[in-house]
Amino acid sequence: MDLSKSQVETRFTAAQAASSDAAWPAPAAQPVLPIYSVESRLRRRQARVVLGRLTLFAADALVIALSFYAAYYIRYVALNGVNLTSGFINQPFSNFETLALLATVTLVGTFALKGLYRQRTAGAWFRQFWIITSATTITFAVFSAYEYVFQRTDIFIRDSRSLVTIAWVTIIVGVGLSRLLISSFLSYLYRRGMLLTPLLVVGSNRLGKLMMQQIAATPSLGYRVVGYLHDQDDEPQDFGRFSVLGRISDLDAVIRSLHIEQVIITLPSHQHDLIMSTVNICERAGADFRLAPDLYEMSMSRIDVDAIEGIPLIGLRRNLTSSLQFSIKRALDIAGSLLALVVGLPIWLLIALAIKLDSPGPVLHRQTRLGYRGHPFPCFKFRSMYVNADQLRARLEVATDGDQRGKFKLRDDPRRTRVGRFIRGASLDEIPQLLNVLRGEMSLIGPRPPLPVEFAKYEDWEKARLEMPPGITGLWQVRGRSDIDFDEMVLMDLYYIENWSLRLDIQIALQTIPAVLSRKGAY
Repeated sequence: MDLSKSQVETRFTAAQAASSDAAWPAPAAQPVLPIYSVESRLRRRQARVVLGRLTLFAADALVIALSFYAAYYIRYVALNGVNLTSGFINQPFSNFETLALLATVTLVGTFALKGLYRQRTAGAWFRQFWIITSATTITFAVFSAYEYVFQRTDIFIRDSRSLVTIAWVTIIVGVGLSRLLISSFLSYLYRRGMLLTPLLVVGSNRLGKLMMQQIAATPSLGYRVVGYLHDQDDEPQDFGRFSVLGRISDLDAVIRSLHIEQVIITLPSHQHDLIMSTVNICERAGADFRLAPDLYEMSMSRIDVDAIEGIPLIGLRRNLTSSLQFSIKRALDIAGSLLALVVGLPIWLLIALAIKLDSPGPVLHRQTRLGYRGHPFPCFKFRSMYVNADQLRARLEVATDGDQRGKFKLRDDPRRTRVGRFIRGASLDEIPQLLNVLRGEMSLIGPRPPLPVEFAKYEDWEKARLEMPPGITGLWQVRGRSDIDFDEMVLMDLYYIENWSLRLDIQIALQTIPAVLSRKGAY
């Protein structure tokens, strides 16, 4: 399925028109760009990068200078007369102008050496704040050591040390807050489709699909995935919301026609010649490229490094449930479940009463699901459907051409009761699963527990979803829930398992709240 340039543009235009969140219009048909146009685009892109970094330089320098003046105000105006050292002398700011200028230049230089200006400005504030804190601390520590060894020790110098200490705090806070504002502003623009960088993924393997998911799920990065190129022998086809734009042989035409600025290469490492050919095409077409190594599929937190007679060996720790972090996760599961059940008890009782009055049948629905390593368990839910819902499922799947292999969801499911439509939309039907959490069969956060009939149709690699206890919420819920394609959901669960940490659990927990309130994909 080698596509011509016009076919590529037609597929891309159709994909953009079908996308509900299309943020910028599809490009009009254009001839293949000549070399000089590529060079012109490269110069313009480099100019944007330089201008952006110079803007950050100037912003950081301004904030540092203002922070130093704020430190002076705190010390000599707000704390006027307070002896923070062995003496106090009220001094004008002019006595510290040279010191402020030296601190500004030195700190900006230290930020650059520490790689602050090589970081993506949006979406990486914690990393930026750590660099700001460490660079400022190192700079002020060196300055204090130099002043202590080589400078005078009279009252003037000793009292100015308090100013330096206050400036250390105000600069960290000031620069950190300014970077947070810049990052938030850029993220705001990115989420509304402005200033996005067109990105293409080369490779249709599991790693390529995973990269597209992670980039699309993180709009603050400033990328827009326009599609991917197929590298397998089978017939190319779209992957969920991501369009296939052809095969690797179409790479040059796709880059030039769609003005791709960033290419991520996810080809297997054994295809060295093909990787180098792809890199050369990216360079000639004027697109930046990044290589995603096969090792990316293994979380660094799960890699076990050993050595035999000096020869390094790399292994993968599979059993995460024996780790200290997992013990903490279990403790948090118990505490959170008990708290939610006790605090919300009046609401849960009202829901149970409404279900009982709305339609005949039990309040709780028990459904056999598969948990950790395939162990079956009864999964509890508030009943949201009529009692004969399971018998009607087979007929509905045939009538609606439902997904026979993965998950079966209908936006307007006729089996739902009146109360059921409300509690499913508000995700209240899953509250009884807190009992499964207390019983140790589930976790608050984890992969989706499959039905036995679904699991029987899984491919071997998909069965890895059972390597961690299932959860009430997870990546699949905060990134679209029922609107997500089954293959995408499986990859999200596998990504969660391979990259699990308490920090990831906290991020998912915080994202679950707006996901539930928005009701996106809840039906």
